[in-house]
Amino acid sequence: MSTEESKSIVELEMFRRFVLSSGLPVTTGSERKGLAALGEPDILCEFSGQPAGFELAETCAPEFAAAASAALKSPDGVAVASGDDVSRTTLRKKLAKRYSVACPVHLLFYRNGLTVLTDEMIIARLQPELADGLGQFQTIWFHGDATHLVAAV
Repeated sequence: MSTEESKSIVELEMFRRFVLSSGLPVTTGSERKGLAALGEPDILCEFSGQPAGFELAETCAPEFAAAASAALKSPDGVAVASGDDVSRTTLRKKLAKRYSVACPVHLLFYRNGLTVLTDEMIIARLQPELADGLGQFQTIWFHGDATHLVAAV
């Protein structure tokens, strides 16, 4: 399985968890992987009876992900890492991105266990980046220990 295929599986699973946690009216089974080559967001679905897109981004310091991978491969099962949170940089990149879809697009940041930061710490780091607006996004969400609406137009 390629890295992109693995990422797609994780993103669909995280999106489904987000929908269950948030209680948002996403039609069950309507979600599908978007095609980046066509300018689509990561997930397309039916939201409140209408087409919608969701762009996903994991909040993870690359150093922690590399250390976790190394620990899994190590006979001792141990690895050490320290690193910077990349959520703000990722958010800036996502805000600058443009999608070639007519439907509303939402941004979902999610934590998949590869950070030591709390939900509140991550959200506090994201909010200052939104001072100039949400880009093409209608809402920005964070799904970690709980689901949080970070911003909406």
